[in-house]
Amino acid sequence: MSSQGDNKVSQLETPYVHKFSVDQQKRQVHIRRCRRIMLVFLVIFIILGIQIFQSKRTLAKVNGNIAQYQASLQSQRKTSQQLKQQIQQLHDPEYAQQVARAKYNYSKKGETIYNLDN
Repeated sequence: MSSQGDNKVSQLETPYVHKFSVDQQKRQVHIRRCRRIMLVFLVIFIILGIQIFQSKRTLAKVNGNIAQYQASLQSQRKTSQQLKQQIQQLHDPEYAQQVARAKYNYSKKGETIYNLDN
């Protein structure tokens, strides 16, 4: 059996059928365009989402570094304050004598030093 003999239905060439087929083609083109536009927006959305995620991760890292450096700064300020206080004490002659006597076993005239560290 040939395919030409089996095809007993033919399409009418009326203005309505012609308009309907043109409308159907336009609809298919419209659907394809919509899908492509949706795909482009989806790709853009994914790219922007990735960038936002990376920015948030970088921000969290920077905030962590800031907290760490602030703690270090506090420690350095405390050390600086202690050193300034120590400098002020060293300008005091009595404190300088106490340090010299304790560290280097210096004594005043007529004093006897007993070393009890053994």
